[in-house]
Amino acid sequence: MNERKADAGMPSPRFSYLGGDSSIDFVNTVDDRLGEAPVDRLTTYETLLEWLEGAKLARKRTIASLRDAAAEDPARAERALRSARRLRRALYRTFLAAASGGSPDDADLRTITTLGRAAATRTGLRPSGETFTWTLDEEGTLDLAWPIWKIAELAVRLLTSDALAHVRQCADPTCGWLFLDRSRNHSRRWCDMRSCGNRAKARRNYAQQKAKRAARKR
Repeated sequence: MNERKADAGMPSPRFSYLGGDSSIDFVNTVDDRLGEAPVDRLTTYETLLEWLEGAKLARKRTIASLRDAAAEDPARAERALRSARRLRRALYRTFLAAASGGSPDDADLRTITTLGRAAATRTGLRPSGETFTWTLDEEGTLDLAWPIWKIAELAVRLLTSDALAHVRQCADPTCGWLFLDRSRNHSRRWCDMRSCGNRAKARRNYAQQKAKRAARKR
């Protein structure tokens, strides 16, 4: 799916968050994945931070600290970006295998496991209202890999939950985006009805009109 259009006169957002889970939204940072010219939205470490901020997965001060650290060490930031892309590929193939009833690739599972373990060593109990959450630390010295660990933490949570059975891929032939189907009868087909769904509707209407014109000529 292409990014959704903003209101008239406003710039289009770089990212959309339609997948129903942040780890799926991360996978969906590639537009038209199945088309002839996929568009990767994660072009720099800065765009990774923009995605993280848009997903509301970190405090503003955490984002600012990571941005400063990336500016101080661009080479490490680039390595972190490459690692994020490796995790994205592994998650896409693993989620897709779950959605299609296929078998996940062992190498992909190892990639997710390695980063999930790295996240686990940096998690702890944090107060959350009247209870607690088990989440990744944002208080200590931040590593540039922190966004990757956060995504891996969420992905492992999804992969080990009942919700995994509801992962679907958009029915648009070029989109490739994934989503959690939370519809009442689990019959959702599109990542977003306003884009891929409407394009499919337009294609059906065009085909029907074409067929009618051809029938009248017979």
